[in-house]
Amino acid sequence: MVKKYDIAVIGAGAAGLTAAFTAAGFSKKVVLIDKNLPGGECTWSGCIPSKSLINIAEEVHHAKKYTPDLQVDTAVVLKDIQDIIQKVYAGESPEVLKESGIDFINGYAKFVGTHTVEVEGERIEAKKIILSTGSSPLVPPIEGLDKASYLTNDSIFNLTTFPKTMTILGGGPIGVELSQALNRIGVRVTIVEKSERILPKDEEDQVRLIHQRLLDEGVTIHTSATAVKAAQNGEKIDLVIEKDGKETTITNEGLLVALGRKANVDGYNLETAGVNYDSKSIQVDDHMETSAKGIYAIGDVVGPYQLSHMANYQGITATQNAILPINKKIDYEQVTWCTYTDPELGRAGLSEEQAREKYGEDIRVYEHDYADIDRANTKKDSIGHVKVILDKKGYILGASILGDRAGEIISQIQTIKSLHINMGKLSGVIHPYPTYSEVLVKIGKKVYVDNLMNQPVVKTFNKARAGELPAEKIAIFGAVTVAGIAVANMAIKNNIKPKLGVKDGQLKEVPKTPNAVSSQTKAEDKYVPAFPYSGSREEAEKCLIGMLKGYEGVDIVQVEQNYVYAIAKSKAFKFKDDLEFYFNDDDGQIEFRSASRVGYSDAGVNRERYEEMKRRYMTIASHKRS
Repeated sequence: MVKKYDIAVIGAGAAGLTAAFTAAGFSKKVVLIDKNLPGGECTWSGCIPSKSLINIAEEVHHAKKYTPDLQVDTAVVLKDIQDIIQKVYAGESPEVLKESGIDFINGYAKFVGTHTVEVEGERIEAKKIILSTGSSPLVPPIEGLDKASYLTNDSIFNLTTFPKTMTILGGGPIGVELSQALNRIGVRVTIVEKSERILPKDEEDQVRLIHQRLLDEGVTIHTSATAVKAAQNGEKIDLVIEKDGKETTITNEGLLVALGRKANVDGYNLETAGVNYDSKSIQVDDHMETSAKGIYAIGDVVGPYQLSHMANYQGITATQNAILPINKKIDYEQVTWCTYTDPELGRAGLSEEQAREKYGEDIRVYEHDYADIDRANTKKDSIGHVKVILDKKGYILGASILGDRAGEIISQIQTIKSLHINMGKLSGVIHPYPTYSEVLVKIGKKVYVDNLMNQPVVKTFNKARAGELPAEKIAIFGAVTVAGIAVANMAIKNNIKPKLGVKDGQLKEVPKTPNAVSSQTKAEDKYVPAFPYSGSREEAEKCLIGMLKGYEGVDIVQVEQNYVYAIAKSKAFKFKDDLEFYFNDDDGQIEFRSASRVGYSDAGVNRERYEEMKRRYMTIASHKRS
């Protein structure tokens, strides 16, 4: 007897479950077939157990700051992980599937016809078939490895306790996530990575920070190292690696092979159904349909991104295409992912390198450090960096975020990117304070200003300001808005240098501006203390000049016996602020004044710059003294 269905889904992982629930939502008769229990790699050996371990490890890591001798019973850790797996599995069990109108058959499906499979001697026929057979750990043919009791992510969470020492072969997301988590609960970890760096698909400057964090926490990392052979050595495993032409043996109790995944394509008699495939994947078109009409493939077995959320996306798209008359193309422009290290590393769209290859110099790159985010500063030793790559009009091409909550913040970036919203519009969106997502508002404000500056009329005004266009020619833009004229007037005025310098043993007066600060004023709201000499006047001058040379956006214009003059240009409008330093030998201090030329400046920018300059000056001075 043959059982007939509208939709048969082979493989009950993330992709298959999504496809089955989607088809059932369209009131189709659905069967879901898998040789294992529903849930797939994500539930049983991937996302759920690994993130559970990461959460536990983070709690232990923070606790150890205050209880250094804390010992962890890894048997309890593994039991807690299994409890979490069962909790998730309870939401996708055969009973739950049945309640949703989905039949589940536990067995191995093999094609016996174009739209017919056989499972445990029973024949299943379906109008449309969706293949979601998933992937398995990729284990390379390393000499002796097959005779060693190595682990993969499919087996490590079935242990009763973790080994005390572990070699992890592979510095990709799986290897790096597990190395940090295991190290934090007391397992001494060594990573071996063939590439020049770990996480080779992510932004190099951000990966460098993760690399250093792992080293600081006690993880040993060998990059540009190739595994040559493995051998079981009693209760331990020897792994011989080659690096810089030399062989070294790493011996640990455990060996975890984390070198990626391979597609599950064998044993299903795909040839009988006319489905084209190779060892890497099942071939599909833009609608997720295979070479056999009415048969679709999704998830890890297809790629190109072996990620659960991409599997879900493919599952929904393929199922809708199998059911509805209008087909939808798959769109990989909106790919995103997150590596759950501490700090997290989120990624959406193109990297800066990829964007430059595709668009040349017609891109805009914005970066911001977590150090400028109050929420991040409430956490000791917090590190983070945000990079957003835009096209010339301000639309997102890609982003990379390193830091706490990166997975959540990159989701906001992904939303803006997918909906094709200009990044500058984020400047007007109110965010709760203090939160990590404020970093996007700060970048949004920069984008908004740059968008404004890229307007043709503003570019013309900037040319006039820079002397590239005679000021009188601005008259041809008489129809421009009042705001534009104001910008032009400010730009022209900003080119006028005030009469600066020293007179009668003190700094000359400058035009009064709202945010000016001075060490010689009697006005309380404008007063700032002078810089103390660091030793002799000559030593103080060296420290000051060194500080100014290392200060971004500041150019030294004039250096005299007792006087230094510099100009600071704002990043937005390139407006100029005048900075003056007078060496008062009688009092042994450097008098300071900072003033914005045309009365425009971000609130408190001169005072903030003073505070930062004084801090840097004192730091240099203290180093010189020591």
